[in-house]
Amino acid sequence: MTLSPAHSPQPQGGAALARIAIVGRGFTGLMTAIALLRAFKRPFHLVMYDPFPKIDGAQSIGRPSSTLLNSRVRDLSVDPSLRDDFKQWLETNDRLPAQSEEGDVDHAFVPGEVFSAYVYQRFSEALRERVDVMVQVRADSVAAIGRHAQRGLSLLSSEGEQARFDAVFLATGYGLRNCVGVDDSQTAVRDALVIGGGIHAVDRALRLLAAGEASHVTLISASGFLPQPHTPSAVGITSSSQPFPNTLRGAFRYLREAASKAAAEGSGWQGIMNDFRLRAHDLWQALTPEERRRFKRHVKPIYDSHRNRLPIGHYERLRQAIESGAITVRKGRVERIATNGVLLSTSAGLQVLPAERTIDCRIRLIDADSLLLRSLVSANLAKRDELDIGIFVDRSGRALADPETFEGVFAMGPLGLGSLPDIDLVPEIVNQAHVATDVLGAWIDGRQEAPGTATRP
Repeated sequence: MTLSPAHSPQPQGGAALARIAIVGRGFTGLMTAIALLRAFKRPFHLVMYDPFPKIDGAQSIGRPSSTLLNSRVRDLSVDPSLRDDFKQWLETNDRLPAQSEEGDVDHAFVPGEVFSAYVYQRFSEALRERVDVMVQVRADSVAAIGRHAQRGLSLLSSEGEQARFDAVFLATGYGLRNCVGVDDSQTAVRDALVIGGGIHAVDRALRLLAAGEASHVTLISASGFLPQPHTPSAVGITSSSQPFPNTLRGAFRYLREAASKAAAEGSGWQGIMNDFRLRAHDLWQALTPEERRRFKRHVKPIYDSHRNRLPIGHYERLRQAIESGAITVRKGRVERIATNGVLLSTSAGLQVLPAERTIDCRIRLIDADSLLLRSLVSANLAKRDELDIGIFVDRSGRALADPETFEGVFAMGPLGLGSLPDIDLVPEIVNQAHVATDVLGAWIDGRQEAPGTATRP
């Protein structure tokens, strides 16, 4: 499918037309496209690759399998300079949340499909305004990326077609398992299993009960932690008067002390976590490799459960379901899924959990053995981060195989979680997309001034 302007874009001043690819059309991919269309100040040809036949804004946030969007209206603008853009879109399109009152819209939560409609409309508007840009949508996946013989990057599609690009944005995210059910029937069952400890798993468990599709749900969390609640209204930043440490042990001592003070003052821990998240990048850079590995093993599940929060209504429903026995939480690692249950590894050993229906809502980590990632690493275009969470990037998303050179590959959003804490959240992805666009423009200008040379970060 080709989404093109009224006339074919022509480069100005004799410069070659920039060719840019985006791999993935979930929220991260579509947000990157919006930033490019709005801020990349030259004609270009954009090709978006994804095996799904329809562009779905915010796919990674509001999939059909989940109605839950856990960011507030005030944090969902696709334009960092227009914080009220999403709120104004809701008002213009008569999509304001029914429960919100005048003045409370900023603090409200909306379904994922509403946000998807907003993102797609902003993409369509940005495309209409750029008569000098042609956008193609390719309904196939990308098998490999390497260096092109005539400079730039060579992209091989799953259909065997090869194309040259000046820059490639990887925007596949970690993705979800799409809450895949072993038994996808809608027949009501007595016992269901939902695998996962994140917001999508919790949402799916609650919807199974609300729809009468299950009488009881066992929620399996590998860490034993579940998402904590937002406050009814957004809170600001609560800072400690103590200097912020640069070690993992010191950081969490700081957190405990600040949280205790907040509890004594009645301000809650959420403001403390908001402050901590602002400092997380600098802390992460200061940690030793061993401290980062220890964070991944022991701290990350706790951190994730406090930063990826449930809207207060969902949290109360979850609490009530657990107290009433409608939801049972089990800690363990799922070793095998069968049609009649799962094999669970726990501290007490292997256990079989029977169920009439099993739904897998776990986050899927990037596949280290995928042909795409292996091609990037073998071509020295990217490298795994030291925690094996994703791809090593800088703050703009540039994939850096070594500290000295950048070759035109960006790994956007969740792909960079091993380098950038919180880069899987909407405001961070929005900011990164705009920063990456500025970086790309400067980089291409530099290449045109000094052809044949790589650019130093």
